[in-house]
Amino acid sequence: MRPIAFIGLGVGFLLMGAALFALTLRKPKPVPVNPNKSQLREQTDLAAETKKMRIAAATSAGFGLILALLGIS
Repeated sequence: MRPIAFIGLGVGFLLMGAALFALTLRKPKPVPVNPNKSQLREQTDLAAETKKMRIAAATSAGFGLILALLGIS
């Protein structure tokens, strides 16, 4: 008998990873022609945050895939 809980948790983590990745696809605010230091700092912070969120999305989706495969086999 296949444990349906593993399959459900796996699908849940896969969906969570997809949602995190979808959050990283938002467009940043347009930067003015001559940005000041705070606007440049905000832009680099958003780029770092996007990178971290994509890593978290990939990790979550990978864990979900492993759980779903364990439930199927």
